[in-house]
Amino acid sequence: MAFAELGLTDKEFFALPPFRTYLMQLRYHREIERRWEQTRRIVAEIHNSAPGRRNPITPRQVIKLPFDRVAQYSEWTQEDALDLIRKWGGSNK
Repeated sequence: MAFAELGLTDKEFFALPPFRTYLMQLRYHREIERRWEQTRRIVAEIHNSAPGRRNPITPRQVIKLPFDRVAQYSEWTQEDALDLIRKWGGSNK
């Protein structure tokens, strides 16, 4: 991984602390994820811009990626926000 994907030489690899190498790997994987996100977004836009398409698709419908499984947050209502403010002792403004 360090030599091929990250492009490090053996001297650079052994000079880096392990945590720095880990951060470089995270950056590399996030870059790959961004490329896939961009690709599926372009495919969805091309599909949706075709004449006569009645059912538009979302990028997530084009291809499901492993990082899509991240938990989704529920939307807050005004009442939820006010309840939280009251619990913290804030104002109702």
